[in-house]
This record gives sequence, structure tokens and C-alpha cells, in this order.
Amino acid sequence: MANEAVTYACEMGLASVYTDHSLFGFDDIASIILNRVLKSTLPTVGYVPHSSVRDVLVHGNVFLNCSLAESFCIAILEAASAGLFVVSTNVGGVSEVLPPEMIHHADPNVDSLVESLSCAISGKIDSTDPFEFHRRVSQMYSWQRVAGETVTVYDRVIARPWLSLSQRLVRYKTVRHLAGFVVWYACWALHCISLFSLGNCGNHGI
Repeated sequence: MANEAVTYACEMGLASVYTDHSLFGFDDIASIILNRVLKSTLPTVGYVPHSSVRDVLVHGNVFLNCSLAESFCIAILEAASAGLFVVSTNVGGVSEVLPPEMIHHADPNVDSLVESLSCAISGKIDSTDPFEFHRRVSQMYSWQRVAGETVTVYDRVIARPWLSLSQRLVRYKTVRHLAGFVVWYACWALHCISLFSLGNCGNHGI
């Protein structure tokens, strides 16, 4: 998907940089051939040290993320912070990372990506203010805030009253009929195994 979308960007005369960070590189012959064809107009970069990410990103006009699965996708956050408008597949938690005026979402297929990229090229690039993007991202996220909120979640969990085994088993059974029974049985089996193991350790003087 990335190759087709980047080809479209190159035809529009946009500065494009392709980073291949997949485990096995290009996954089919068509991708390899297409990359060879674009070699004269499309610079490719391999591993980029974190300290140099910004220097690579600012060479582009749009950051294109073609992931099929994401949890948070810090890459699009870095791109927006560097002043790039983002086009991304709408998977996982991507829709919650940036406000709609900083990103176009696409379905995880070539046609939808090309359409979203076309909309970004025709209507967003000229009006994008890189400095404003950076300012907004810096106000939305900070590692200090993330760390503080994470600690708060753990503190709330620790502050909850400790449930006995019987109370936990009752909760497990309320999950769903089959799943609850499976979890209930697994929990009870693990409890029995742990008691048996502790008993053996005591008998051997451990």
C-alpha cells in the first residue's frame, strides 16, 4: 500500500522519503520492482537514529502511515511534531492520537489511502503551519504527564481492597457463560497447583 501511495505523491511532484522498517523488507516481487523504478526519484533510508528523526521528517510534505495494526503509533505523533500533515490507516488507537485537522484517516487498502493522500495534497499542505503543529503537539503530550498518569492508575489499583479467592471466582463466572467458566476453572486449578507446590516445598524443608 505504501508503494502505490508514494508513487502518487511522486507524480504530484512532492518530496517523498520511504522508510522500510518491516521485518523482512519488501514482501513481494511487485514491491521490489516498483522500488527499483522509483529509485531515481524516491530516496530510501534505512535505520534512523532517534536524534536524527526530525531531520528526516522535515524533508517531506505529508507523513504516510500504512500500518495494518497499531496501538498508539508514536511515529505519527513525531511527524506532526515535526510539522507534517499526517495520512494514516484508521486502525487500533490511531484515531485518538491527533485531532482531525492534523490527520486524514483511511481504510487499510490502497484506494482509500490514495484518496486520503489526494485530499491532503490538495487541501491541507499549503495551509499547514509546521510551527503551529509543533506547538500543539508539545501541549498535548509530554512524558512527564504520561508517567504521572501511569503512576495514578497503578496507585488506584493498589488502593483497591484485596479480593479473596472465592470473591474472584464469583467475578470470573460473571464474565460470560463459556469464557467465565473456563477462567473460573483455570484459576481454581492454578490455586490448587500452587497449594500443592507449597506443600511439597514444606515437606522438603524448603
